[in-house]
Amino acid sequence: FFNWIGTMWNGSLSFETPMLWSIGFLVTFLLGGLSGVVIASPPMDFHVTDTYLIVAHLHYVLFGTIVFAMFGGFYFWWPKWTGRMLDERLGKIHFWILFVGFQTTFLVMHWLGEEGMPRRYADYLATDGFTILNSISSIGAFLLGLSTLPFLYNVWKTTKYAPQVEVDDPWGYGRSLEWATSCPPPRHNFHALPRVRSNSPAFDLHHPEVREIWPQASGAVQPAPRLWESRANED
Repeated sequence: FFNWIGTMWNGSLSFETPMLWSIGFLVTFLLGGLSGVVIASPPMDFHVTDTYLIVAHLHYVLFGTIVFAMFGGFYFWWPKWTGRMLDERLGKIHFWILFVGFQTTFLVMHWLGEEGMPRRYADYLATDGFTILNSISSIGAFLLGLSTLPFLYNVWKTTKYAPQVEVDDPWGYGRSLEWATSCPPPRHNFHALPRVRSNSPAFDLHHPEVREIWPQASGAVQPAPRLWESRANED
């Protein structure tokens, strides 16, 4: 987690749709991890075990992280797969509805669990005091379902009307080899054997000026100094 945050902290960020999904993944992963620390404490676990707090924790760690990461990858690699870019405006609408819906659905479950609502119960009494928070959670669940509509419309609209991508890397900063060939790739992937001299071969290909100025920027692996060279420098 801190590696991801450190990479973003020292990076030049642009908030296209895949980046929003990546940040949503990090936020969800963080909240799920923090609730896991609470559950790992025996006094707290004794109080909240088999309550809705466990349901909230599991959905943050499993459902939330998987869904946000999946959609981030989907939006990022869709042009490589189909040769067409998904609509950015619809993609961001999809992200924000799902993000708000997810947090509304599962965040309040932490308080339901703390108040003692057990999981796997089909019903509860009005006098239990769970009605308001469950109603809020239900509204969030409807938003989760609603978020699929702009996504499905985006896929349909892109497939039918979006222009064909004419460059290998429509994002402009792809690092790995799939961005060194056309969108979509030909059956044989590459017309010639790609040159791989660093961890970022596609970035090296499309941005040679950056590599010339600062080789480390493209992920180039620098040889480690020899033992006798290190000792000579120390002397």
